[in-house]
Amino acid sequence: MKKIALIVPALMLVMAGCSKHEEAGKGSTQVVAKVNGNEITVHQLNFALSKAGKIDQAQLKPASEKVLQQMVDIELLKQKALDAKLDRDPNVLQVLEATKQQLLAQAYMQKVAAKQAAPSSDDIKKFYDTHPELFSERNVYVIQEFVVKDGNQHASDIEAGISAAKTADDLGKWLKDNNYVFNANASRKAAEQLPLDLLKKLNTLKAGDTLIVKGPDALVLLFLAKVDRQPVDVEKAKPVIQQYLVNSGQQTLIKNEVAALRKEAKVEFYGDFSTMTLNSSDATVPGASAPAAAKPELPVATPAAEPAGEPTHNKSIEKGLSGL
Repeated sequence: MKKIALIVPALMLVMAGCSKHEEAGKGSTQVVAKVNGNEITVHQLNFALSKAGKIDQAQLKPASEKVLQQMVDIELLKQKALDAKLDRDPNVLQVLEATKQQLLAQAYMQKVAAKQAAPSSDDIKKFYDTHPELFSERNVYVIQEFVVKDGNQHASDIEAGISAAKTADDLGKWLKDNNYVFNANASRKAAEQLPLDLLKKLNTLKAGDTLIVKGPDALVLLFLAKVDRQPVDVEKAKPVIQQYLVNSGQQTLIKNEVAALRKEAKVEFYGDFSTMTLNSSDATVPGASAPAAAKPELPVATPAAEPAGEPTHNKSIEKGLSGL
């Protein structure tokens, strides 16, 4: 199946756009190449180029030639695959069908997401005012992290022992002197890069304080070495907030649509799953490539310590503010 996973994306591209004589009759100017009689059109080339990202005008010709060379190779491989009747292989058919389902579901999600209206100025201002920790009171934190193996069992002793520590070196020395096994790392994180729960706790501290968090496998000591106030005014924040609200609204629209579809559908489970029932309240945005989907990226200091279910802010906020 690994070989199939490598072949299928290319195979899908060719089957979708480079089948024999699909563009016949539309004029020879649309054909940019013929491979054993099969046509590759300028529309297919432009589509492939669009997937390569932004290309400078000066690089357009060489980039087009490179992509076209790749499309010829793909067409040749597709033809040999068809000669070998791989299009009838059960594993290939299964992957193609799964890919088709995902593409169709994605297309419908994009159609639903397109209904999301742009947020008003009042919506943007309200979000700005209700999240001072991200904007008007935004901080950048320099954190020294100590991950203490088996520290949860001695949390009270460690908390009492490090209470007098004034520097990260003091904290590390105490841990060594008391024979604790630990790893130390330093990180610099802006407010938008931190999980909400951790951000709220850090905002109550000052430089020189230590936050102690119990993780599933270790005790995490977060020594706050430095706090830099770097506010973002409302004008600079507007495009960032607008994108976040659009993304969030699109996700809500899709989730509500899936919930409605679940409610209206007749779904039956069989075999080992015969006792299952479909619950519309469990609806989620399916697929990692759904519109506006955001995968939280937790900072180095917090993976073990972060409570389950507590999200970071949408990636559009982190990306937008990092560019300011």
